[in-house]
Order: sequence, then structure tokens, then C-alpha cells
Amino acid sequence: MNIPTGRPAILLVDDDPDILTALHDLLEHDGFLVTAVSTCYDVLAQVKIAKFAAVLLDIGLPDGDGISALETIQTLAPSLPVIILTAFTSQDHRAKSLSRGAFCYLTKPYNRDELRTVLRRAVEMGA
Repeated sequence: MNIPTGRPAILLVDDDPDILTALHDLLEHDGFLVTAVSTCYDVLAQVKIAKFAAVLLDIGLPDGDGISALETIQTLAPSLPVIILTAFTSQDHRAKSLSRGAFCYLTKPYNRDELRTVLRRAVEMGA
């Protein structure tokens, strides 16, 4: 469970270890407290036991679909902003994600400044 530190806690979900490491380092450098996981099971377990300011969620995960995880997150924590960060660029995925409550839909390769801006906005709105 996250210990209150005054730093917003971010749940980072991606099955690519290189992306997890890069995003973890970027977000920690920006002052966030980051928890990184790589499966649907782990993201749902974390949402149940800890309080996060926002979630960065990939769609393609080894044990399931990130859009299904998004729906469950919305049920467990309706006010928790979920930002989709994925390599899927189809309008269908974008529309499904946004219609199911995603805060924003970003594609990989991501623009670091855009990601930072969207994440800060999500954290402020979720606070």
C-alpha cells in the first residue's frame, strides 16, 4: 500500500519492461510516486488495495485486454483518471476506450511533454 508522501501516486501498467523502466524513471523524476505492474491481474489488485492519483494503462497485456481492465477500474474507483497509453492506433480502440471512461488516449511512441501535460491535468482533476 502507498504511504502518503505528498507526491501523487501513479499506477503504471505496461507489459514491455523497457517502457516500464523509461516511464518509471521519467515520472519519478517529475515527482510522482510510481507503482509499475505488467498484467491486468496486478493492476486490478493494486487499485483494490492502494489509492492512486491516476493510472497509465496499456491495452495489450499478456493476461487480458486493457479495455476490460479499464471497465473494472471504473467500477472499483469511478473517480480515478485512467490514461490509455498504447501502440494500438485504430479509431475503434480509441472510441471504445473513451466511451468506457478513459481520461485520454495516447499512442506509442509517446511524446514526453504531451504525456506529462495530460498526466498533470488528470491528477489535478482527480484530486
